Amino acid sequence: MPQVVVGEVPGNPAAVDAVRAWATDLVTRPAAVPAKCWTLPAAQAADQYADTAAILGALAQPGVDGQFAVSWTGGGTTVSVKRSEIASGYACPHVHPAGTVDFYTPADAEYAVTRFLSRESGAPVNRADTETAYPLICPGLSPWDPAGTGAGGRPPLRLDPDVLAGTTAFAADAMTATPVRGDYLDVSVPVTDVSGVTVTKQITLSIGPDGYCLGEVT
Repeated sequence: MPQVVVGEVPGNPAAVDAVRAWATDLVTRPAAVPAKCWTLPAAQAADQYADTAAILGALAQPGVDGQFAVSWTGGGTTVSVKRSEIASGYACPHVHPAGTVDFYTPADAEYAVTRFLSRESGAPVNRADTETAYPLICPGLSPWDPAGTGAGGRPPLRLDPDVLAGTTAFAADAMTATPVRGDYLDVSVPVTDVSGVTVTKQITLSIGPDGYCLGEVT
């Protein structure tokens, strides 16, 4: 059985422990990983976690503590873990070719919307999936400006996070993602409220410290 060796991250031993917990399961109990890695779309996790040897090779290298994530790179593969994943103690990473800048995909954006609406409808994808532990609303660290007007401001959903509070159901299979500008992306999805009325909502996302985050609902 391959040995799990995780390279040190200066000043961040928690990152090493959290990714080691995941990598140990990947090697010893791979069937347990999908249920534990509910923060990623299942198909994406299966695809990214397929090459165990490449992942272990990257993790054995010294880690780098970046602005939003900790990453290990080796042999052309990078393993990146977000702060919220590290804080959970079990870090499910993004695995991507080294040098990839845009490794978040429309599938990540759609899954962020799925998780948010699942919370709002009272059936989160996992009971640990709360806004406090795993933020999905954009923090507003930079001006919110999907239209490129130059006006900016704070993300409307940050100012009014309960705009979808009456959600009872949504049609995940009817979700579509459309690039807007830069990191901005629109996801349209039919949403049903407590009155039984279904309206297609447009949710605008951008990329923040924890990957795709929701900033506006129209």
